[in-house]
Amino acid sequence: MATTPPAARDDLRFAADEPPPHPASFVIGLQAAILVCVPIVVVTTIVARVANQSDAYLSWAIFAGMVIGGLTTIVQSRRIGRLGAGNLIVMGTSGASIGVAVLALHEGGPALLGTLVVASGLCQLGFAARLVLLRRLITPLVSGTLLALVSVTVMPMGFAMLVRLPEDAHSAAGPVIAAVTTATVVALMLRAPRRLRAWTPILGMGMGCAAAALFGVLDFSRLGAASWFGVPSVATPGLDLAFDSRFWILLPGFLFVTFVITVRQVGDAVRMQRLSRREPRAIDFRRVEGSVAACGSGTLLAGLAGIPAPWPYAAGIALADGIGIAARRVGVYIGAIFVALAFVPKITALVLSIPSPVLGAYIVVIFGLAGAQGMRVVFREGPERRNALVAGLSFWIGAGIQFQAIFPSHLATPAGRMLASGLTVGGLSVLLLNLFIQFTGPRRHRTEMRLSADRQPALDRFMVDFASKHSWSTRAIERLRAASEESLLSLLRQEEDEHAPAAEGRRLRVVARNLREGALLEFTAATQAGNLENRMVVLPDSPDPGHERDLSLALLRHHASSVRHRQYHNVDILTVRVER
Repeated sequence: MATTPPAARDDLRFAADEPPPHPASFVIGLQAAILVCVPIVVVTTIVARVANQSDAYLSWAIFAGMVIGGLTTIVQSRRIGRLGAGNLIVMGTSGASIGVAVLALHEGGPALLGTLVVASGLCQLGFAARLVLLRRLITPLVSGTLLALVSVTVMPMGFAMLVRLPEDAHSAAGPVIAAVTTATVVALMLRAPRRLRAWTPILGMGMGCAAAALFGVLDFSRLGAASWFGVPSVATPGLDLAFDSRFWILLPGFLFVTFVITVRQVGDAVRMQRLSRREPRAIDFRRVEGSVAACGSGTLLAGLAGIPAPWPYAAGIALADGIGIAARRVGVYIGAIFVALAFVPKITALVLSIPSPVLGAYIVVIFGLAGAQGMRVVFREGPERRNALVAGLSFWIGAGIQFQAIFPSHLATPAGRMLASGLTVGGLSVLLLNLFIQFTGPRRHRTEMRLSADRQPALDRFMVDFASKHSWSTRAIERLRAASEESLLSLLRQEEDEHAPAAEGRRLRVVARNLREGALLEFTAATQAGNLENRMVVLPDSPDPGHERDLSLALLRHHASSVRHRQYHNVDILTVRVER
């Protein structure tokens, strides 16, 4: 049945709560930090160069981005209060923010960018506090399409960088440099061993720089002039609190990017929980909420610094999935080394010496892959016709808007500029279409009652009425009644086992939907105890008939085809699927 988890991981060398020795943690953290600081600097450099910002701002943005990324990585690993996932999640400057950050810098400089990022951070903290309300929006259809639209907004900037060279450069310099960089990155991604593949950014850009040197367009004078230790001057005048038309025109795009980052944060937090444990367990969505809250806090800091927002990088997943290291201690070392590297200006100078065609080629490959991965997320649960229609239509609407192929004269007006971003319009399209699918789908039958054992007869009547309206057979109705009863009793008995406060005053909301193959029941309650899904995993095949809790769980497992228990702060959601 669907509640059966995957087998325990035998290749995990260090789980989240198993710290490696300090020397090993330092070495692993140093390697990961060096690898991740390159894309952080690259993303920041692209934003500053495309927006024609000064070198002073670029140096400050790289410094602040690495410090904030390091601090947020530490918070994600250590989990301070409700902030953090308690897992190895590496944070850094978001590639999804490139498009909107460039627009903000063009319109109002770092001050306007900072105000918009602060607004995004407040919105993200709101998402974290009410993540339970977003569960119907953060679906594979929406998240995959949004990730694909991110590549649409970034690709034009990558293409523009391919031809950005000194005026006296050879005409073949741009195509050759881009071709060498692209070929190296693609070859490493396709055929390199897993451990060598982790060095793809450095090796790919290294080969591109070698080709640039042959054409005489590689200048390392900046690297020689940079000091080994220093702190750049603050290059942002503060926040722009005028809240004029520029702010309101760009705000929708930033909010959609924030939603994309939240989707990415939720996905990575869920995956890291699965990769960080030796024994399979249900996902603790309270830690997912903490992960989003930590990202939102980092976004607030980024806004105050006048730089793009952070998001999770794949380094943590690569360490856990690739070499079996998911220890929180390693995450702390990675964050600390990030902060230390920020005070080494030569690191910044080295990346600033990379020619634009090298960076452009790397961005084209990476975000081309990101677009394909987004579509893969959409169709992971099967290529349904409606998903294909929604994803394809939304993607091409976003692409048409981004390349100004759809009503360009209307987009040039002050009101039209609010919809001039492909991510904004495409994201709005997929969200509205997804809501249309949900609201026009099978009708939801709802009831609400006190969370108490004496309300079981009322729940039973609700289930009988629901099944009768949809012409269920007598046998299927009995199975539905039994599953709903055991769900209610399991929620109550787990609280008793955990010595939770009395259930008096707490409410239970039940939602039932009739599906082609059966029914989907959703029990929403303010429970505060353990996870039923975890208890069903460890339940023996022959439970003790004298233990009421085990007997309820065994009966629930028998009558339901799947059981999912999501725990958020202050609310639990138990989803039960019953076949007809």
